[in-house]
Amino acid sequence: MAIPNRFVFVWDDKFFPYTAYLAIRAVAKRAAPESIHLLKTPALDGVPNFERLRREVDCLCPVDIDLPAWLEQANLPFGRELLTANDFLKQRNFYGSVSDLLRTLFLHLHGGIYLDTDTIALRPFDPLLSLGGFVAEEHILVDSMTFKEDSASRYWRTAPLTLLRGVCSRVAWGVGLFQRVAPLFRRAVHNATMGFRARHPLTRDILIRIAERYWDRPRRYSLLGPDAIQDLMAENQYQDLTVLPPRCFSPLGPVMTFQYFHLRRERTLDRLQRRLIHDDTYAIHWSNNGTIARVVPKNDADLAHLRARQLFSRLAAQAVFPDGIPGAPATGSSG
Repeated sequence: MAIPNRFVFVWDDKFFPYTAYLAIRAVAKRAAPESIHLLKTPALDGVPNFERLRREVDCLCPVDIDLPAWLEQANLPFGRELLTANDFLKQRNFYGSVSDLLRTLFLHLHGGIYLDTDTIALRPFDPLLSLGGFVAEEHILVDSMTFKEDSASRYWRTAPLTLLRGVCSRVAWGVGLFQRVAPLFRRAVHNATMGFRARHPLTRDILIRIAERYWDRPRRYSLLGPDAIQDLMAENQYQDLTVLPPRCFSPLGPVMTFQYFHLRRERTLDRLQRRLIHDDTYAIHWSNNGTIARVVPKNDADLAHLRARQLFSRLAAQAVFPDGIPGAPATGSSG
Protein backbone atom coordinates (compact mmCIF):
# COMPACT_ATOMS: atom_id res chain seq x y z
CA MET A 1 0.00 0.00 0.00
CA ALA A 2 1.23 3.47 -0.90
CA ILE A 3 0.36 7.03 0.03
CA PRO A 4 -2.65 8.29 -1.96
CA ASN A 5 -2.26 11.52 -3.91
CA ARG A 6 -4.44 13.32 -1.41
CA PHE A 7 -3.32 16.43 0.48
CA VAL A 8 -4.71 17.37 3.88
CA PHE A 9 -4.79 20.70 5.73
CA VAL A 10 -6.43 21.64 9.03
CA TRP A 11 -7.84 25.08 9.85
CA ASP A 12 -9.90 25.07 13.05
CA ASP A 13 -10.79 28.75 13.22
CA LYS A 14 -13.26 31.30 11.82
CA PHE A 15 -10.74 33.48 9.95
CA PHE A 16 -8.50 32.46 7.06
CA PRO A 17 -5.31 34.42 6.35
CA TYR A 18 -3.81 35.05 2.92
CA THR A 19 -0.81 32.90 3.81
CA ALA A 20 -3.13 29.89 4.30
CA TYR A 21 -4.64 30.62 0.88
CA LEU A 22 -1.12 30.63 -0.59
CA ALA A 23 -0.24 27.31 1.08
CA ILE A 24 -3.20 25.43 -0.39
CA ARG A 25 -3.07 27.21 -3.74
CA ALA A 26 0.62 26.29 -4.06
CA VAL A 27 -0.21 22.59 -3.63
CA ALA A 28 -2.89 22.86 -6.30
CA LYS A 29 -0.46 24.55 -8.68
CA ARG A 30 2.74 22.63 -7.98
CA ALA A 31 1.95 19.19 -6.55
CA ALA A 32 -0.66 17.91 -9.04
CA PRO A 33 -2.97 16.51 -6.31
CA GLU A 34 -6.01 14.37 -7.02
CA SER A 35 -7.74 16.09 -4.12
CA ILE A 36 -7.04 18.59 -1.35
CA HIS A 37 -9.01 18.10 1.87
CA LEU A 38 -9.32 21.10 4.16
CA LEU A 39 -10.57 20.08 7.60
CA LYS A 40 -12.41 23.14 8.85
CA THR A 41 -15.19 24.57 11.00
CA PRO A 42 -18.55 25.62 9.46
CA ALA A 43 -17.73 29.18 10.55
CA LEU A 44 -15.17 29.38 7.74
CA ASP A 45 -17.91 29.46 5.10
CA GLY A 46 -18.17 32.94 3.64
CA VAL A 47 -14.68 34.06 4.73
CA PRO A 48 -13.16 35.86 1.68
CA ASN A 49 -9.80 34.05 1.34
CA PHE A 50 -11.50 30.69 1.82
CA GLU A 51 -14.22 31.44 -0.71
CA ARG A 52 -11.60 32.58 -3.19
CA LEU A 53 -9.77 29.30 -2.68
CA ARG A 54 -12.98 27.36 -3.26
CA ARG A 55 -13.55 29.21 -6.54
CA GLU A 56 -10.02 28.73 -7.84
CA VAL A 57 -9.17 25.15 -6.79
CA ASP A 58 -11.38 22.56 -8.46
CA CYS A 59 -9.94 19.66 -6.43
CA LEU A 60 -10.56 21.34 -3.06
CA CYS A 61 -12.75 19.27 -0.74
CA PRO A 62 -13.78 21.27 2.33
CA VAL A 63 -14.63 18.89 5.18
CA ASP A 64 -16.40 20.10 8.30
CA ILE A 65 -14.69 18.64 11.37
CA ASP A 66 -16.73 15.85 12.95
CA LEU A 67 -14.53 14.08 15.47
CA PRO A 68 -17.21 11.75 16.93
CA ALA A 69 -18.14 10.45 13.45
CA TRP A 70 -14.52 9.97 12.46
CA LEU A 71 -13.78 8.06 15.66
CA GLU A 72 -16.80 5.83 15.08
CA GLN A 73 -15.54 5.14 11.57
CA ALA A 74 -12.03 4.39 12.86
CA ASN A 75 -13.45 1.94 15.42
CA LEU A 76 -10.57 2.47 17.82
CA PRO A 77 -10.83 0.91 21.31
CA PHE A 78 -9.62 4.17 22.85
CA GLY A 79 -12.03 6.46 20.97
CA ARG A 80 -13.72 7.69 24.16
CA GLU A 81 -10.34 8.78 25.54
CA LEU A 82 -9.65 10.77 22.37
CA LEU A 83 -12.97 12.59 22.72
CA THR A 84 -12.03 13.44 26.29
CA ALA A 85 -8.59 14.55 25.10
CA ASN A 86 -10.16 16.84 22.50
CA ASP A 87 -12.37 18.50 25.13
CA PHE A 88 -9.44 18.85 27.53
CA LEU A 89 -7.25 20.51 24.89
CA LYS A 90 -9.96 22.87 23.63
CA GLN A 91 -10.83 24.02 27.13
CA ARG A 92 -7.21 25.10 27.58
CA ASN A 93 -6.91 26.67 24.09
CA PHE A 94 -4.30 24.12 23.00
CA TYR A 95 -5.49 24.30 19.41
CA GLY A 96 -2.16 23.18 17.99
CA SER A 97 -2.60 19.90 19.85
CA VAL A 98 -6.23 19.65 18.71
CA SER A 99 -4.85 19.87 15.17
CA ASP A 100 -2.30 17.14 16.03
CA LEU A 101 -5.22 14.87 16.88
CA LEU A 102 -7.37 15.78 13.87
CA ARG A 103 -4.64 15.47 11.25
CA THR A 104 -3.46 12.12 12.60
CA LEU A 105 -6.94 10.64 12.76
CA PHE A 106 -7.82 11.76 9.22
CA LEU A 107 -4.58 10.31 7.85
CA HIS A 108 -5.19 7.09 9.77
CA LEU A 109 -8.62 6.76 8.17
CA HIS A 110 -7.86 7.83 4.62
CA GLY A 111 -4.13 8.25 4.09
CA GLY A 112 -2.54 11.18 2.28
CA ILE A 113 0.02 13.94 2.74
CA TYR A 114 -0.52 16.42 5.53
CA LEU A 115 0.95 19.94 5.36
CA ASP A 116 0.66 22.78 7.83
CA THR A 117 -0.75 26.00 6.43
CA ASP A 118 2.64 27.64 7.03
CA THR A 119 4.16 25.82 4.04
CA ILE A 120 4.69 26.61 0.37
CA ALA A 121 4.83 23.64 -2.02
CA LEU A 122 7.50 23.99 -4.68
CA ARG A 123 7.29 20.86 -6.88
CA PRO A 124 5.40 17.58 -7.45
CA PHE A 125 5.50 15.06 -4.60
CA ASP A 126 5.45 12.05 -6.97
CA PRO A 127 8.61 10.36 -5.57
CA LEU A 128 6.96 10.24 -2.13
CA LEU A 129 3.69 8.66 -3.24
CA SER A 130 5.24 5.21 -3.63
CA LEU A 131 6.16 5.13 0.07
CA GLY A 132 4.11 3.60 2.85
CA GLY A 133 4.80 6.60 5.03
CA PHE A 134 7.24 9.47 5.54
CA VAL A 135 8.16 12.02 8.15
CA ALA A 136 10.69 14.82 7.83
CA GLU A 137 13.44 16.19 10.04
CA GLU A 138 14.40 19.71 11.03
CA HIS A 139 17.28 21.19 13.02
CA ILE A 140 16.15 22.08 16.54
CA LEU A 141 17.74 22.59 19.94
CA VAL A 142 15.51 20.63 22.33
CA ASP A 143 13.96 17.44 21.01
CA SER A 144 11.89 15.09 23.15
CA MET A 145 14.89 13.17 24.46
CA THR A 146 16.73 16.35 25.44
CA PHE A 147 13.63 17.73 27.18
CA LYS A 148 13.17 14.57 29.22
CA GLU A 149 16.78 14.66 30.40
CA ASP A 150 15.84 17.79 32.35
CA SER A 151 19.44 18.33 33.42
CA ALA A 152 21.20 21.62 34.03
CA SER A 153 23.99 20.55 31.67
CA ARG A 154 21.68 20.81 28.67
CA TYR A 155 21.55 24.57 29.12
CA TRP A 156 25.30 24.82 28.82
CA ARG A 157 24.91 23.34 25.34
CA THR A 158 21.72 25.03 24.21
CA ALA A 159 22.30 28.56 25.55
CA PRO A 160 25.21 29.44 23.22
CA LEU A 161 23.49 27.72 20.31
CA THR A 162 20.34 29.73 20.99
CA LEU A 163 22.38 32.94 20.80
CA LEU A 164 24.18 31.80 17.65
CA ARG A 165 20.94 30.82 15.93
CA GLY A 166 19.39 34.16 16.85
CA VAL A 167 22.24 36.01 15.16
CA CYS A 168 22.14 33.72 12.12
CA SER A 169 18.42 34.33 11.72
CA ARG A 170 18.85 38.06 11.24
CA VAL A 171 21.79 38.70 8.95
CA ALA A 172 22.02 37.65 5.30
CA TRP A 173 25.30 35.79 5.78
CA GLY A 174 23.73 33.91 8.71
CA VAL A 175 22.22 31.25 6.43
CA GLY A 176 25.64 30.09 5.27
CA LEU A 177 26.97 30.12 8.83
CA PHE A 178 23.97 28.19 10.14
CA GLN A 179 24.42 25.53 7.47
CA ARG A 180 27.99 25.04 8.70
CA VAL A 181 27.03 24.77 12.37
CA ALA A 182 23.80 22.78 11.81
CA PRO A 183 25.47 19.50 12.92
CA LEU A 184 25.61 20.98 16.44
CA PHE A 185 21.80 21.00 16.53
CA ARG A 186 19.48 18.02 16.91
CA ARG A 187 17.97 16.54 13.76
CA ALA A 188 14.47 15.57 14.86
CA VAL A 189 11.26 14.63 13.05
CA HIS A 190 8.17 16.80 13.28
CA ASN A 191 4.54 16.54 12.18
CA ALA A 192 4.12 19.71 10.12
CA THR A 193 4.78 17.73 6.93
CA MET A 194 4.12 13.98 6.80
CA GLY A 195 2.44 11.34 4.66
CA PHE A 196 0.97 7.90 5.31
CA ARG A 197 -1.03 5.14 3.73
CA ALA A 198 -4.35 4.53 5.44
CA ARG A 199 -4.20 2.63 8.75
CA HIS A 200 -0.45 3.00 9.07
CA PRO A 201 0.85 1.59 12.38
CA LEU A 202 2.51 4.89 13.29
CA THR A 203 -0.70 6.91 12.96
CA ARG A 204 -2.46 4.44 15.22
CA ASP A 205 0.38 4.60 17.75
CA ILE A 206 0.30 8.41 17.73
CA LEU A 207 -3.41 8.34 18.52
CA ILE A 208 -2.79 5.90 21.36
CA ARG A 209 -0.08 8.19 22.74
CA ILE A 210 -2.42 11.19 22.58
CA ALA A 211 -5.09 9.23 24.46
CA GLU A 212 -2.51 8.23 27.09
CA ARG A 213 -0.73 11.55 27.55
CA TYR A 214 -3.12 14.41 26.72
CA TRP A 215 -3.45 15.39 30.40
CA ASP A 216 0.30 16.13 30.49
CA ARG A 217 0.13 18.54 27.54
CA PRO A 218 0.46 21.74 29.65
CA ARG A 219 4.11 20.82 30.31
CA ARG A 220 5.26 21.18 26.70
CA TYR A 221 3.82 22.56 23.45
CA SER A 222 5.08 19.72 21.21
CA LEU A 223 4.21 16.85 23.55
CA LEU A 224 1.38 15.37 21.46
CA GLY A 225 2.91 16.23 18.08
CA PRO A 226 6.63 16.03 17.28
CA ASP A 227 7.54 14.58 20.70
CA ALA A 228 5.07 11.72 20.29
CA ILE A 229 6.51 10.77 16.90
CA GLN A 230 10.10 11.06 18.11
CA ASP A 231 9.38 8.85 21.13
CA LEU A 232 7.48 6.25 19.13
CA MET A 233 10.22 5.98 16.53
CA ALA A 234 12.76 5.48 19.31
CA GLU A 235 10.60 2.74 20.84
CA ASN A 236 9.46 0.87 17.71
CA GLN A 237 10.53 -0.17 14.23
CA TYR A 238 8.27 0.95 11.37
CA GLN A 239 9.42 -0.98 8.33
CA ASP A 240 7.71 1.10 5.62
CA LEU A 241 8.48 4.52 7.09
CA THR A 242 10.98 6.84 5.40
CA VAL A 243 12.70 9.68 7.25
CA LEU A 244 13.48 12.64 4.99
CA PRO A 245 16.37 15.04 5.72
CA PRO A 246 15.76 18.69 6.62
CA ARG A 247 16.41 20.01 3.11
CA CYS A 248 13.21 18.29 1.84
CA PHE A 249 10.80 20.43 3.89
CA SER A 250 12.75 22.47 6.45
CA PRO A 251 15.90 23.96 4.89
CA LEU A 252 15.65 26.46 7.74
CA GLY A 253 14.44 25.27 11.13
CA PRO A 254 12.61 27.18 13.87
CA VAL A 255 13.80 30.77 14.43
CA MET A 256 15.98 30.55 11.30
CA THR A 257 12.76 30.87 9.30
CA PHE A 258 12.89 34.59 10.09
CA GLN A 259 15.18 34.64 7.05
CA TYR A 260 12.26 34.05 4.70
CA PHE A 261 10.67 37.35 5.74
CA HIS A 262 13.53 39.83 5.92
CA LEU A 263 13.75 42.42 3.15
CA ARG A 264 16.89 41.89 1.09
CA ARG A 265 18.42 43.02 -2.17
CA GLU A 266 17.37 40.89 -5.13
CA ARG A 267 20.93 39.65 -5.61
CA THR A 268 20.95 38.43 -2.01
CA LEU A 269 17.65 36.62 -2.57
CA ASP A 270 19.17 34.85 -5.58
CA ARG A 271 22.03 33.61 -3.40
CA LEU A 272 19.76 32.51 -0.55
CA GLN A 273 17.43 30.66 -2.88
CA ARG A 274 20.35 28.73 -4.41
CA ARG A 275 21.58 27.81 -0.93
CA LEU A 276 18.22 26.62 0.39
CA ILE A 277 16.19 25.14 -2.45
CA HIS A 278 17.34 21.83 -3.97
CA ASP A 279 15.91 19.31 -6.42
CA ASP A 280 14.39 17.37 -3.51
CA THR A 281 13.01 20.37 -1.63
CA TYR A 282 9.31 19.61 -1.97
CA ALA A 283 8.07 22.50 0.14
CA ILE A 284 9.34 25.04 2.63
CA HIS A 285 7.89 24.95 6.12
CA TRP A 286 8.31 28.56 7.08
CA SER A 287 6.95 28.17 10.63
CA ASN A 288 4.60 30.80 11.99
CA ASN A 289 7.39 32.07 14.22
CA GLY A 290 9.08 33.32 11.07
CA THR A 291 6.61 36.17 10.91
CA ILE A 292 8.41 37.97 13.72
CA ALA A 293 9.78 40.10 10.89
CA ARG A 294 6.23 41.53 10.68
CA VAL A 295 6.48 41.94 6.90
CA VAL A 296 3.95 39.40 5.66
CA PRO A 297 1.89 39.71 2.47
CA LYS A 298 -1.82 40.03 3.16
CA ASN A 299 -3.08 40.09 -0.43
CA ASP A 300 -1.95 39.89 -4.07
CA ALA A 301 -0.83 43.51 -4.09
CA ASP A 302 1.45 42.94 -1.09
CA LEU A 303 2.87 39.80 -2.70
CA ALA A 304 3.59 41.68 -5.91
CA HIS A 305 5.26 44.47 -3.98
CA LEU A 306 7.40 42.17 -1.81
CA ARG A 307 8.43 39.46 -4.27
CA ALA A 308 11.56 41.31 -5.41
CA ARG A 309 12.76 41.91 -1.83
CA GLN A 310 11.55 39.00 0.31
CA LEU A 311 12.32 35.31 -0.10
CA PHE A 312 8.94 34.11 1.18
CA SER A 313 7.03 36.30 -1.25
CA ARG A 314 9.33 35.32 -4.10
CA LEU A 315 8.84 31.59 -3.52
CA ALA A 316 5.09 31.98 -3.00
CA ALA A 317 4.71 34.06 -6.16
CA GLN A 318 6.72 31.57 -8.20
CA ALA A 319 4.62 28.67 -6.88
CA VAL A 320 1.13 30.20 -7.00
CA PHE A 321 1.42 32.67 -9.87
CA PRO A 322 4.06 31.25 -12.25
CA ASP A 323 2.67 33.35 -15.10
CA GLY A 324 2.65 36.52 -13.04
CA ILE A 325 0.42 37.96 -10.33
CA PRO A 326 -2.79 39.30 -11.90
CA GLY A 327 -2.65 43.05 -12.18
CA ALA A 328 1.03 43.26 -11.20
CA PRO A 329 3.86 44.44 -13.49
CA ALA A 330 6.30 41.72 -14.57
CA THR A 331 9.71 41.59 -12.89
CA GLY A 332 12.91 39.69 -13.51
CA SER A 333 13.90 36.49 -11.73
CA SER A 334 11.54 37.16 -8.84
CA GLY A 335 8.30 36.61 -10.79
